[in-house]
Amino acid sequence: MKLNLDKDGLEMVLPPWQLELMRWIWRIGREVDSRAAYNHLQESPTPMSRASAINFLNKMVEEGYLIYRETTTKGGHKRLYKPSPTAPDEESFRKALSQRILEKVRTELEGDTTERFSRTIKRKPPHS
Repeated sequence: MKLNLDKDGLEMVLPPWQLELMRWIWRIGREVDSRAAYNHLQESPTPMSRASAINFLNKMVEEGYLIYRETTTKGGHKRLYKPSPTAPDEESFRKALSQRILEKVRTELEGDTTERFSRTIKRKPPHS
């Protein structure tokens, strides 16, 4: 996920079609396969390819926001996706995502910030 500071809300991290797909998954409250996700996107303002839908669903699994179970069908195997316990709804997703972003920023910038602060303190003249 990339953070786009020019956008607002969840669109800072998810393009509109991905946000629409996640909201749909939360709303329907049952497992969905990639075909159902693809079909839903075809009815949205920004239809996407089935490959895009599959890649996004799998990315959300990797990120821990969706889980899946694999089932066997006539044509082979397919994944059935549903919200993870970490993000069972949009509010939980927002909280989990914001915690993740804040922790990443703190971890990545803390050393740099501490070093700059230390240099500033060293340069500051003593008070009389």
